Amino acid sequence: MIFTRNSYPEIISLHIPKTAGTSFRNILKSIYGEDQVVWLDMETNGVIRLNEKIYKEKKLPNVKVVHGHFVYESLLKNFTLPDKYTLITWVRDPVKRVISNFYYLETRLKELLDEERNNLNIISKLQRTLIEYARAEINRNRQVKFLSGSKLEDYDFVGIYEFYESEITRLSTILKLEIVPEIIHHNKTPERNSHLSDDLLNEIRELNMEDVLLYEKALKIRQDKLKE
Repeated sequence: MIFTRNSYPEIISLHIPKTAGTSFRNILKSIYGEDQVVWLDMETNGVIRLNEKIYKEKKLPNVKVVHGHFVYESLLKNFTLPDKYTLITWVRDPVKRVISNFYYLETRLKELLDEERNNLNIISKLQRTLIEYARAEINRNRQVKFLSGSKLEDYDFVGIYEFYESEITRLSTILKLEIVPEIIHHNKTPERNSHLSDDLLNEIRELNMEDVLLYEKALKIRQDKLKE
């Protein structure tokens, strides 16, 4: 699936939430230029946005990189893709990804509501805990859901979040480019695992067993690639 001729986009980068997507997008922009990397967001309600604007075309734009939140299966249904392109995604330890996503959303909600200044008390009234969030079907096995319609073997590069810098080096070889890793700090959620009980962590793992198996397979693929 590696790009070999003048068709666009050259790279399709599927960003699963909380897998260093913003930092990776910045790297792509530094290589290909701001105007050659677009953000594609395909929402579950069918709304499609390109760089935060409604997008109704049936063809992806003539840019080098399309990066964003979308289910691969939905991408195939909504767009005619080029014959050749490099397909990229990143995965992360499922338990840590769920925890990071929960606290990220909690922080964003606080920022948007600005409760103290607006004299509100909405967040405390919601009383949604981490485990309540994790138990909701919509929040379970999200990595598998994003990759629906594809297999890990379909990807030219599956990056592992936990090995971010060395993975960027590995990607450099695949793309035949010199890429300088960016330290992950964009949208980074502080680690809050230390106070969580083993029972809670184990339950989150069990709730995301499909993602666990996917992650373990990705680790094996990485190990096999490193041995080549």
